[in-house]
Amino acid sequence: MHFLLTCSSIIPSSPPFLLLQSHTPKLTHFPQLNHITPHNSQHLKLTHFLKPHANPKPPLFYFNLHLQLYTNAGFMQEARDLFDSMPERTLISWTILMSGYAKHGPSAEALALFKEMLSSGDNHKTRLRPDSYVYAVVLRSCGEMRELGFGKGVHGQVLKKGEAFLDGFLENSLVNMYSSCGQLEDAVLIFDGIEKPGLVAWSSMLSAYVKNGFEKEGLSVFLDMVSKGIKLDAFVFSMVIKACSNLEELNLGIQVHGLMVKKGFEKGSCLFLDNSLMDFYAKCKDLRGLRNVFDQLYEKDLVSWNTLIMGYVHNFYYFEALRSFRVLMHDICYCDDFTITSILKAISSLHDMGYGRQVHGYIVRTGFVSNSYVMCSLLDMYIECIEHESWEQWEKVPLKVYAGLERGEANECIIIASMLKWCSLLSNLDAGKVFHSLASKLAVDSDPYVISALIDMYSKCGVPDAALRVFERVENPGTVTWSALISGLSWNGWFVEALTCFNKMQLNGIEANEFTLTSVILACVALGDLRKGRELHCKILKTCYESNVSIVNMLINLYSQLSDHRQALKICSLVSDAEISWNLLIQASLKANDYEMIHKLLRRIQSCFGYLEPISVCDIFRSCSSPVLLNMGMQAQAYMTKRGLLSHPTSGNGLIQMYSGCGQIAEADLVFESMPEKSSLCWTSIISAKVEHGHPSEALTLFNEMRRRNKLVDSSTLKSILKACSQMGRVDKAHSLLMSMEVVYGVKPSEEHYSCVIEAFTRAGMLEELENFIDEVVVDKNDTKIWNTLLSSARVIGNMDMAKFALEKLLEIDPNDCFANLMLGKVLVMLGKWKDASKTKTLGPNSSCIEVQNKIFEFVSDQKPSEDVFYKLAEIEREMEELGYVEDRNHLLHDAEEEEYDGAGLGHTEMKAIAFGLLSLPHRTPVRVIKSVRMCGTCHHACKFMSTFVDRELVVKDNCTFHHFRDGKCSCRDSW
Repeated sequence: MHFLLTCSSIIPSSPPFLLLQSHTPKLTHFPQLNHITPHNSQHLKLTHFLKPHANPKPPLFYFNLHLQLYTNAGFMQEARDLFDSMPERTLISWTILMSGYAKHGPSAEALALFKEMLSSGDNHKTRLRPDSYVYAVVLRSCGEMRELGFGKGVHGQVLKKGEAFLDGFLENSLVNMYSSCGQLEDAVLIFDGIEKPGLVAWSSMLSAYVKNGFEKEGLSVFLDMVSKGIKLDAFVFSMVIKACSNLEELNLGIQVHGLMVKKGFEKGSCLFLDNSLMDFYAKCKDLRGLRNVFDQLYEKDLVSWNTLIMGYVHNFYYFEALRSFRVLMHDICYCDDFTITSILKAISSLHDMGYGRQVHGYIVRTGFVSNSYVMCSLLDMYIECIEHESWEQWEKVPLKVYAGLERGEANECIIIASMLKWCSLLSNLDAGKVFHSLASKLAVDSDPYVISALIDMYSKCGVPDAALRVFERVENPGTVTWSALISGLSWNGWFVEALTCFNKMQLNGIEANEFTLTSVILACVALGDLRKGRELHCKILKTCYESNVSIVNMLINLYSQLSDHRQALKICSLVSDAEISWNLLIQASLKANDYEMIHKLLRRIQSCFGYLEPISVCDIFRSCSSPVLLNMGMQAQAYMTKRGLLSHPTSGNGLIQMYSGCGQIAEADLVFESMPEKSSLCWTSIISAKVEHGHPSEALTLFNEMRRRNKLVDSSTLKSILKACSQMGRVDKAHSLLMSMEVVYGVKPSEEHYSCVIEAFTRAGMLEELENFIDEVVVDKNDTKIWNTLLSSARVIGNMDMAKFALEKLLEIDPNDCFANLMLGKVLVMLGKWKDASKTKTLGPNSSCIEVQNKIFEFVSDQKPSEDVFYKLAEIEREMEELGYVEDRNHLLHDAEEEEYDGAGLGHTEMKAIAFGLLSLPHRTPVRVIKSVRMCGTCHHACKFMSTFVDRELVVKDNCTFHHFRDGKCSCRDSW
């Protein structure tokens, strides 16, 4: 677009241009300075070629005007060429070009021009004298280049001109120069010398404090400004927000945000200020505040998108970062190197090679292959992802990226270190040696990061001796080098040596960083040295790393692995919920069988929208695999679905186990059928569920289909199939499978497999064959599982001689076996030896639990039921008597001994829980109960009868199996 341009619209009113204000030349077809497009820039160059040279002697004004246009547009080479061709140069000409270099760079050219200007002119009279604006431009360049000496020289020249020459604009430039050079005391002295500091002076001082890391002092300056009534602008607020961001002072930043709105800086009114706000919320881990600011922007530039994406990456919300990147590319259709490096970091963390290749294609198409930082990030992405992919397919990709990288002293160390890391992951010692030689040839082998990468490479390649030799050649090893060595020793299992090196490092006065500390904590975990770990924790508390995310998570791992998961939970308060390694806490709680804690952790994860690894998702589902925890499990499933965590086969496997453990075999079937990819573990879980819930024929059908699809059959799969054969009475199939499993499936039979076949022989009444099987096949005859299985099966079929034989074997192994004593009581009762049965040991108090309205209610054997439950039991007993119920007297003595309440076994804990469920749950809702011990025969018989008239399913899970009572039948077929 072409515009009519007058002199007043392009020439500023600052002192260097006062002489031009009287000129009113008629100029047309010039682009506006702040809206110069590529098309307009070509028009600008063409106009410059025609206009000044159209007249043999063009006026000086035309040269200065075009010089101003070029510098404002950032065309510094064209500006310099024009400047060099000028027949005459005034102070204005020099000032315009110096100002352009100070603004667009390089700043060194501005300083060189200043020196050239001072030496220009034939004599003292014709030599140009800089004014305050020139000195301000030069001081700005000194600050950019950290040229303190040059800046002090300029300051000296200013002081020689007297106090009258030192105006407010120049004083502010001095404050900025000294603060940029790290001389904060000098900046404060100059500020204190200003008689009446205005907004610019206050802003300069505030900026000086914040830029030099004195955020609290900067906030004090801001409070002084507010108390003195200084008018606040966007720059002041941006610096205050930056101070709050660096200090991670969320509450204070929110108050400043409110003050901004009060002062008229509405959301969307100042884009760079809104971008600063977004950065503040991101660094303070308030992603909701970050998103709110972003969503209310009237106009979003690339900086806004970059801040949003980097905020997500910084806070480990990698999926959200990728989603935002997709929207960015759809709305704006372009990005910069900062965007690409941020998104590559997210891809690296997610190990998403497919998405990484798409970004690689974009990099090639848009010409970012010439950007060394982008290509180094791409190289790191491939190296991070390649560990999780097929080596044959991807191992040479980093070499191709490496071959396309542009060389330069600035990035050579980074490239070599990255390639050494690739050699480490690949354990490619030969390639590592090649890059070691290259590092020596390029003279970068003394760089700390290259040395660290070399030590890591030799350690990961299994040559710790070579890593030690590299370390020993370093004259004064620093923190990075020590950390690499300690990490390498730990990697190779030299944990004692790693702790020894850590002690030497401390004796040499070298401070440990987070990588050092995490490696040492790992060594403590590997050695099982909780005492040393606690000592290290005490040292960490005295450093700045006590709330470091990586270290806190490693301490969680330490206490979790060494059986102190309560302490692991305590230190979680040191970091935000979004940064906690929930996977470690869940696995520790699962290891300690603390399921209540797992459910508390799940609620915290839901509240902070936390991320979980697939193995932890599986652990959570398994912790909910109980009939009384069905609602909790369904809540967990809803959250995992919302977070997209159910796509992994491991997660689906856990969900199958959860529904199976809750007695919901139909839902387990639905989960299995809906899985797009079924792993071997999923097939094994659904087969086990079918067997546990009394569907052996379906289990065998699934097993045949599993074999047809060439899925891996393991020990657990075969154990379930042997149980299914036992339930169906298919003794021959069970025996042949046991004999062939090592040859066909590569699984050596264990005592659990032998127990399943023993149960099959016993249930079929093939006692002679069973005796031969035990004598000839069973290897370890002192394993209690063998005789417990024989004893239980003998009791079920009523063979007391076999039961006594098994019992004698059990008591030979362990005379105090409570289970054996309990079973002895059952055998003696069935033999009619009541007195002997009453003398046997029992298992003591047992309990049953039921879940109602998200609360778990427990009923213990030695506690009397509430009045409502008592009357409900009496009501059930009356109804059963009216319908003709007859008790099973074979179990009466043992059952009476187990509970206080006498009558049809209705006083046992599972019956109390069932009665409470009938009172509390809606009509026709299944009643699900879990019992801590085996369900007795009396209660089992009573529940079958109750299922004919209560108009709902009764589900009881004891320590042996599931019991689904429907229409007078049980899913266990009376064999448990």
